[in-house]
Amino acid sequence: MNRYVDQLIQIFGEQMDMSHKNVSFSPFYSDIGLGFRDRGLGINQLFLHYNRMTTELGLPFLQLEADGEEKVAQRSLLGVSQCQGEATVRIAFYEHNAWMVEAAGLKRLRFELCDSIFRELRVFEENRIVTFDAYLPTIERLKRDPDEWYPFSLGLYAVIGGLAPTIDENGIVSVEVLPDDAGRIVLAFAEQHLEIDRARLRETLLQAPDQASQAEVLTRKWLEEALGGFQIHTEEEWERGVLAKAVYALLFNAAKPPGLFAGRVASFPARGDYPTHYLWDSCFQNLALEQMEPRLAKDALHLLIDNMRVDGKQPHFLCSTWIKPHHSQPPLVGWAGLRLVQERGDLVLAAKLLPALLRNTRWWLTQRMTRKGLIAALGGGETGWDNTPRFDHGPIIACDMNAYLLMQMRCSVELARLLGDEATALAAEEQADGYASVIRRVLYDEDANLFRDIRLETGEPLSVLTPASFLPLLVDVGLEEGKVRAMIERYLLNPNHFYGKYPFPSVAYDDPCYTPDNHWRGPIWLPIAYFMLEILRKYGYLQEAAEASDRLYRMIITDGDIRENFNSQTGEGLRSYQQGWTAAILLKLHAEREQLMV
Repeated sequence: MNRYVDQLIQIFGEQMDMSHKNVSFSPFYSDIGLGFRDRGLGINQLFLHYNRMTTELGLPFLQLEADGEEKVAQRSLLGVSQCQGEATVRIAFYEHNAWMVEAAGLKRLRFELCDSIFRELRVFEENRIVTFDAYLPTIERLKRDPDEWYPFSLGLYAVIGGLAPTIDENGIVSVEVLPDDAGRIVLAFAEQHLEIDRARLRETLLQAPDQASQAEVLTRKWLEEALGGFQIHTEEEWERGVLAKAVYALLFNAAKPPGLFAGRVASFPARGDYPTHYLWDSCFQNLALEQMEPRLAKDALHLLIDNMRVDGKQPHFLCSTWIKPHHSQPPLVGWAGLRLVQERGDLVLAAKLLPALLRNTRWWLTQRMTRKGLIAALGGGETGWDNTPRFDHGPIIACDMNAYLLMQMRCSVELARLLGDEATALAAEEQADGYASVIRRVLYDEDANLFRDIRLETGEPLSVLTPASFLPLLVDVGLEEGKVRAMIERYLLNPNHFYGKYPFPSVAYDDPCYTPDNHWRGPIWLPIAYFMLEILRKYGYLQEAAEASDRLYRMIITDGDIRENFNSQTGEGLRSYQQGWTAAILLKLHAEREQLMV
């Protein structure tokens, strides 16, 4: 039994924020979430996370009526308790995408679905079960989804009480829920989308417990399994709370969607804002997920390699029915996969990874190869750096992408040797050594003692200074150690460039393109900052790495909301919150701090 569950429940208490799509109530790796207000009875929204977008149903989704004064609801990791006058309501999940409502003393419990948002809404009633089948519109703003509508099914089961459905002249379907003689109602809900299985929906409904306390026991058991052996130890109360938020973000961003996910658990970066499985986000999130339920980190990698295109292209991100076309993302599956294989001694995973990495390397070398002998990145999205000034004038031969590809080659060597495949190891090693020499010849600027991106159209080096210039140091491209140390000390440890109060901005502080709060034009992104720490450690700058790590750690802890990126002047969190890779790296930094104290 993982006792950290008790700590989490205590830390979060009974006033959790469940009002927003990023923090809605969503255990059991559900790809839906329930939204709640601070006061009042019922469920405010049903959030449905599907194909890169979140659909919101309700406002309110389930409306309950009672006499008396509304009281502040209790919202915990295990369930929600509400009270108004003499009426009491408890809501808890008992399975993936399935929850139950236990109520007593209500004046009325009425559930409605408005036909206006659905197409072809149909209602079926049988033995205290009412099922709604319909089609919901896809709302992906760039119109990349191949379907305009997708199937949706919602079932209600009166565990205790009765159901009386009606449809009015406006197409609004209502279900009146009638209490038993003791005034008690227990109502179960189960939801499906894309893959509709009426028999399975019915079975899920019939498995609902008749008490919320029983559902909360099941939720607690799920939490224990999801945490695996993960533990956190810290004395400071605020720090303990933020670390708990990071754990919560990772576990509740994890989801089992239908379609291409095929029963595996996806690692959404933020389930409300980014409900899909991104390539490089998933690799960084594994820094913490690999310490939790064993399937989480493994599934994250399997989803990427199992859904590779036939020619070896890995998707930018994966949805239930489509993958993002055109761009890929940084090839980091080897980096994440080799670490997992080495930690667990999992040769079955190694055997799965190796051919996938070789195919993906071949894809990069054929689909993005340039006359310089290195690969190009077509845009910021392919590097993961979105609006970076590095692409202001078009595609580039990118320092980071070529370093990542070299790292993937070297990971292939290690995996092949673990599998006893020396022929493949030698071939991959020869390929990696040759590629390293090309990186050194093409991207290294001798005069500046710096690696520079190259503009693809003209062949000229870019002047903008970013952390990408140091990523070739992460994989050892054969540069003399004296030059490496001089580069680190002149640029990376220079407080005018990168080593400030909030270290490693995405553009150097003193660069003309620098803006501290504009996405990839100056804010701090934890994945890149973490790689900078790794570079410092690799070359023996242990004290400087520890200092920078402490600054980054304190920045995230002080902000407290696990944000997507951070203002590099103020440390303020920016954009999406409950962000997976920030959560994972925060937990990784905490674990490293713990090791230093041993």
